[in-house]
Amino acid sequence: MFRFENEHYLWGLLVIPILVAIYIVMHFRMKKRFEQYGELSLLDKLMPERSTGAKALKFSLLMGALACFILTIANPQVGSKLEKGMRKGVDIMVCMDVSNSMLAEDIKPNRLEASKMAMSNFIDKLKGDRVGLVVFAGKAFTQLPITSDYAAAKMFINNVSTGMINTQGTDIAGALDLAVVALLPDEKSDSDAQTINNLTSKVIIVVSDGEDHFNEAAKMAAQLKKHNVTTHTIGIGSTKGVPIPIKRGSTKDYKKDRDGNTVITKLNENALKEIAENGGGVYVQANNANMGFESILDEINKMFKGDVQEITFASYDSKYQIPLIIGLIFLIIELLLFSRKPRWINWFKEKQAVKSFSILFVIFIMSVFTNVLSAQTKEELNAIREGNRLFNSAEKLRSEALEMQIQGGELNSREANEKMKEAAKLYQEAEIKYRKAMETTKNYDKANYNLGTSLYRQEQYEAAADAFKRIAEQNDADDKLRSQAYHNLGNSYMKSEKYQESVDAYKNSLKLNPSDMDTKHNLEYAKQKLVQQQQQQQQQQDQDQNQQDQDQQQNQGQQQNQQNKDQKDKGEQQNQQDQNQDKQQEQQGDNSENQREKEERKQQQNQADRQQQEMDKRQLDALQQNERKTQEKLQKEEQRTGRPVKQEKDW
Repeated sequence: MFRFENEHYLWGLLVIPILVAIYIVMHFRMKKRFEQYGELSLLDKLMPERSTGAKALKFSLLMGALACFILTIANPQVGSKLEKGMRKGVDIMVCMDVSNSMLAEDIKPNRLEASKMAMSNFIDKLKGDRVGLVVFAGKAFTQLPITSDYAAAKMFINNVSTGMINTQGTDIAGALDLAVVALLPDEKSDSDAQTINNLTSKVIIVVSDGEDHFNEAAKMAAQLKKHNVTTHTIGIGSTKGVPIPIKRGSTKDYKKDRDGNTVITKLNENALKEIAENGGGVYVQANNANMGFESILDEINKMFKGDVQEITFASYDSKYQIPLIIGLIFLIIELLLFSRKPRWINWFKEKQAVKSFSILFVIFIMSVFTNVLSAQTKEELNAIREGNRLFNSAEKLRSEALEMQIQGGELNSREANEKMKEAAKLYQEAEIKYRKAMETTKNYDKANYNLGTSLYRQEQYEAAADAFKRIAEQNDADDKLRSQAYHNLGNSYMKSEKYQESVDAYKNSLKLNPSDMDTKHNLEYAKQKLVQQQQQQQQQQDQDQNQQDQDQQQNQGQQQNQQNKDQKDKGEQQNQQDQNQDKQQEQQGDNSENQREKEERKQQQNQADRQQQEMDKRQLDALQQNERKTQEKLQKEEQRTGRPVKQEKDW
């Protein structure tokens, strides 16, 4: 394992190209000054011992010596041996919410990015503790198994995004379930491992806005407390509520529901407080000034930290002597050389050895820097080889599990599940190795391809697609590898139900390898799925349109009924008034007048009855007309789809 003890001193290497640029500028300025005295060919004859090549060589030696001295100060080191040591610490699993609501910008730059930066700072302050990561939305999966490798943990945190999980929601209970599996010892572990694990305090930190909370999470936290697992919660966001931004190219929009209303996300403090209370932990609300990890770290430091045995790189040998000696050699050679042309240079010209000497010198310089950089290359190769070994072991276990599932039986089913769990752990370990292989070389094509394959096996299709896409878009990579990358990219899109993107990926794969029958088969299948998806979308649109039409007709019928009812009420009120007037007139008038008035009222009543009958007839005609229109639309829909359409009536 290679490293620099003082990496920040390596920034001093940036001074060298600046000095080289200054030297070139001064050289051309000096050349112009000499041209003012006469032609350069005549000046060379007047000053035969002047040599620009010797000056350039002296300057190159000085720059080489400076580079070596900077490397010396940085102190290159190589891990010499592994040592067993004891650490005191706490096992910590962080459950991070990656649902779309975490993109809200009430905490800058947004909830998710602020949480990632705060967690990275939290890891920097850990001493001897182990840490793991579970990401969750509508479902959860383990992003990083529990480890003491803080560099790997921070690398995994930086790769967290909302696109990792397609299923939206906030399944905190599922995240707690996965976290406790990583914290508690396996049933097959030996007694010593279980004893060490029992002595270690265990903590779960839930980072979420608490939306879509289910009661199972609070019950799960109470159950974990019985196993001596403390659950802390950090609430991300504002209780007032903010919209969720969506970036579409250069424009910015906000997430809307099916009715076109802007979705508002707000912090559910009560849910997170209940989880912390049942889990024996504390609840902290995050804000722009304090994300809450420091408060929880204070609680963790108060806990008992047991001694746990683990293997780490504990001893490094400093190799600063190598660049120091090379730098001194360059400096001595530079002091021995003169700016004027030596007399024996003519002998070198006669022997045509100048080019040979220059080539040997360049080879010597390159070999020095190759020795400095080869350690990192070897480590990358070792990491990818170890990742391949873990991946192949996982593939073997997965194949055996599939065979057992085909055979059937309760025993085979149980053993197959155990093998699948072991394979999942190996896939995760292989992923860590592949990511380590790309710490310095981000576009390491083989590591990217293997990383995508391991992510695909873990059903992280979005992340797998990103890895395959990086290889496929490298024009300088091998065409066969790019074709396979496009093929797997199409498979990843298929799993994510992105059929149009899948078709495009398969086509690009066939452009590089037209004879690949598997890709051709997958392309046809993707086209069929795309057509089905488009048909379903069209049917859904038609159903929505029909529902709108029916709703509109129903509203019209209700309005017509309301109008008729209002008219009827007015008629009854008028009749009641007429009756009251009749009673008054009967009491005041004589018998002859009462008789005449009764006849008039009877005529008026008959006229009102005729008007009511005419209104009832118009209402019936309107309802029959609406029924005829509905039947015509249903007949057209049956002719278009070829199947009967169910009619729902509101009367």
